[in-house]
Amino acid sequence: MDQTSTTEWRTTLETLNRSLHMGLDKAAAGAFQARNLTRLAAMVCARSPFYRDRLASAMGRSGLRLERWEDIPILTKDELRIHRDSILIAEPGPESGAVRRGWTAGSEGEPLHYARTALSDYVSSKTTQRFMRWWKMDGNLRLAQIQANRHTADAKPTPAVRRGWMEGHPAGEHHTYPAITDLQGHLGWLQDIRPAYLKGYPEALGELARLALRQGRVLRFQLLVSGGAVLTEDIRKLCRDAFGCEVADFYGAEEVGSIAAQCPRCGLYHAADENVLLEIVKDNGKPARAGETGRAVVTSLFNHAFPLIRYQIGDYVEAGGRTTCPQPLLTVRQVLGRAKAIFRLSDGRSVWPFIPSSDMGALPNVKRFQFVQVALDRVEFHYVPRDPSQGTDDELLAQLVRDFIDPSLATTSVPVSQIERENNLKYMLYRSVLGA
Repeated sequence: MDQTSTTEWRTTLETLNRSLHMGLDKAAAGAFQARNLTRLAAMVCARSPFYRDRLASAMGRSGLRLERWEDIPILTKDELRIHRDSILIAEPGPESGAVRRGWTAGSEGEPLHYARTALSDYVSSKTTQRFMRWWKMDGNLRLAQIQANRHTADAKPTPAVRRGWMEGHPAGEHHTYPAITDLQGHLGWLQDIRPAYLKGYPEALGELARLALRQGRVLRFQLLVSGGAVLTEDIRKLCRDAFGCEVADFYGAEEVGSIAAQCPRCGLYHAADENVLLEIVKDNGKPARAGETGRAVVTSLFNHAFPLIRYQIGDYVEAGGRTTCPQPLLTVRQVLGRAKAIFRLSDGRSVWPFIPSSDMGALPNVKRFQFVQVALDRVEFHYVPRDPSQGTDDELLAQLVRDFIDPSLATTSVPVSQIERENNLKYMLYRSVLGA
């Protein structure tokens, strides 16, 4: 690595360290991103035929023309799977550090293989640590996490513990417990270790909260941390009632790391501008304005082993607006979820289905459920009955769908023995088989 490159990387890391506690202002974040996008573009055009062609419209004689950034085609997951080998750069350079490989199933179910560098992991962890400090998390205290694993449903739980979950606090204990075990076991484990913080999928946290309230269990945390799926206001309120604390929501993806996190001051999600360039792009290709919904498109600034440029994660988000906080380049009002969860209607509209749990509670024989859109005008209500000899209230169910989702939808109830989890071990309450 030449002296110029060494100096640039040193400047980058120094900027990261300075921004750990307060974040970059708009001007500094813009300059930081521009510098690293330019470096990324030059590298991939020199070493990747796939990106050389893809970025051609945005490159000039002196390098990347940022004003032409939106001319670069958006990279889909299907394209990523097809062109994975031509995107992968075997030797990204010594500044990137070691390269690790992994895979994520995501909500689509088909495995997606990726690679991450030590540098990209480092930058992502820096922004995550900053998000934690926003919520005044103390690295000396105990963190518990219910996380996905590859165990079968009847596998023996294997709790684990490691130390040093927050930088600068090597003694802080991080306890983990398999997600795919019974909820009763989760409650018992949490009562035994009594952590200050609990981290998990939103729906899993909500289920624990329901069970704790139903059984009169007294569990108290300083903070819940959710991620990996959509956190609804319904689940947030349920967790507050059950555990007496707030829920901090983090937004990220395995292949890119941290993307954004909810702010305790303003309630919006601040983008991890030092780790990714986040764009919110409407279906017509135009940037979404405040209050508008679009697809989350990210560029990983530091992953030179597996460059992801204008990569469509698969989520829809609502763009945020101005905030009283120190403003990064972009804010997100809410993460809406995967395209797979959108219901598309016969008149061309798309809706995000959601029925509050307080209203679903009027169906007492429903243990677990999933709404599946099977046609433009019809949904199926798959449910596991508490008493298999009893059904459910079809008239009330149909009314809930009409009131909360759309009046045009007819509803059929279908009792089932179980609701399958996605390959990433998360449940989807709403699913469409019609495609995005």
